[in-house]
Amino acid sequence: MENGIKQAPKEIKVQTRKFQLKKGKILLGFRLQRDRGKITGLSLVQRNARVHMAYPFLLKRKEKKDHIQYDAVIDLSGLPLEVAFWDVVATVETKEEKQEAILGGLSAKLKLSLILFPRWTKTKDGHLIYPFVNGARQFTIQYRKYDKKYDSIFFLCKEYLALLCYFLLKPFWDHKKIWLVCEKFCTMAQDNALYFFRYCMTVLPEKDRKHIYYVIDKKVPDYQAVKEYDKNVISFMSFRYMIYLCAAQYLISTDAIRHFYIWDSPNSVYKVLYQARKHLIFLQHGVMGFKQCHRTYHKTGGNRVAKFVVSSPWEKEIIKKYFEYEDTDIILTGLARWDVLENRADAGNKKILLMPTWRLWLEYASDELFRKSDYYKNYTALLQDERLLSVLEKGQVTLYFYIHPKFRGYMNEFHVESPYIRLIPFGTRPLNALLMECHMLITDYSSVAWDMLYQDKPVIFYPFDWDVYASVQGSYMDITKEAFGDVVYTKDELLFVMKEYIQNGFAVKKDYQVKREELLPLHDHCNSERIYRAVKEADLPSKLKQRLHF
Repeated sequence: MENGIKQAPKEIKVQTRKFQLKKGKILLGFRLQRDRGKITGLSLVQRNARVHMAYPFLLKRKEKKDHIQYDAVIDLSGLPLEVAFWDVVATVETKEEKQEAILGGLSAKLKLSLILFPRWTKTKDGHLIYPFVNGARQFTIQYRKYDKKYDSIFFLCKEYLALLCYFLLKPFWDHKKIWLVCEKFCTMAQDNALYFFRYCMTVLPEKDRKHIYYVIDKKVPDYQAVKEYDKNVISFMSFRYMIYLCAAQYLISTDAIRHFYIWDSPNSVYKVLYQARKHLIFLQHGVMGFKQCHRTYHKTGGNRVAKFVVSSPWEKEIIKKYFEYEDTDIILTGLARWDVLENRADAGNKKILLMPTWRLWLEYASDELFRKSDYYKNYTALLQDERLLSVLEKGQVTLYFYIHPKFRGYMNEFHVESPYIRLIPFGTRPLNALLMECHMLITDYSSVAWDMLYQDKPVIFYPFDWDVYASVQGSYMDITKEAFGDVVYTKDELLFVMKEYIQNGFAVKKDYQVKREELLPLHDHCNSERIYRAVKEADLPSKLKQRLHF
């Protein structure tokens, strides 16, 4: 592992014969050449779990001349599965070593079969189990709650009807040169996609903006942020939207291409077609610094993007080195939301924003597991510490605790009764406004630290679980040595540094001001304009041809 950069998990590719999912049982048939080793065990393993969870398959082997044929079965009906992705992991023995590797090699024929004839099992307690076909051709199982709106046969018919309407009039739809813009799950309008869309709606002439649409579920609160441009707002998963998604020239988003559709939906022809054909312009949430994503957005992976927005030459080198994109794939523009950033901190109304990020290993945690986590224990202890209340009261400072969207269901777990501490449920206040109004940020690994650096405001990093985070998630920047703010690891250290900054009027230290010029060189508020020009001038080849190339 070079400089703490985590490598992709090992994989062993086999020749597949069958994949069946019947009444909660998974049946696998495959073979492996003798010279590649012998598989002595096969397990279903929960992905990204901090506590290892694995269930063994019943494995049978049949010796052949040059290969070994394997048949495996596991009955999921009685297993206490967590809502998550589950990988099929093999124990492989060779002459030199014994190791575990993710089973890969889902054949093109079998993959096509899973797409054309999607299969799933509905459990008695209302969950869905189905094979998740990804670009890596791995055996991956999805386990989640059943959604009667999108998991029914009626919705499958809607998909086929949308495809029919598109292909019957394909030249007409394609001629529109549609750009679709969205944020997380098509339920948000607070981030870079919103500000890029607003730029297009307010600056571009009618002929240039008429083909640009913001996609959002019109029932969510964030719809109000784009309602004034309703002519160019399209309702998520409406029939019109499904046709436009087929026809779109570019998809522009802060998130992966999967966010333009139902999250974690079973395989379908419609889903695979749009993902295989559409180019994604990746606006990002923030600077690639504290969260390793190269396995998710690698150029050779299923979430490959056409254009990768970055904020500095420093970040560009990360995208080139670890994501393996070329110079021509990367556009150095700065983030769209920074165009409207300005320091609105009021000296008479002092505010500190406390904004921790999420933890990969707690993504699907039960309430009980969440309460036992270091995350929960550290932040509840901090919020209820009498010394914190004393520091805030003496400095006449209000602390705003803004919890990550992954944890918004746990807001009630944080009990605070002080008038100097306010809990902000995710989505109830625009994050950009909070960042402009606050005097200082306290975070662990959140990319909003860069927004504060852009405004030349102080940041305190509180990575109390750095060792675990670095091991499970990984970071491109070593916070312990390279951070552009004070780094503390205990509640006592945090309270001490907080008090110092309050007494010094939240002045940024000189060393961190120097780092600002190196890490964020663009301060002209023209980021959206640069992004628009780069997309407008892009001459992108067929994505299908690109996929064949890889």
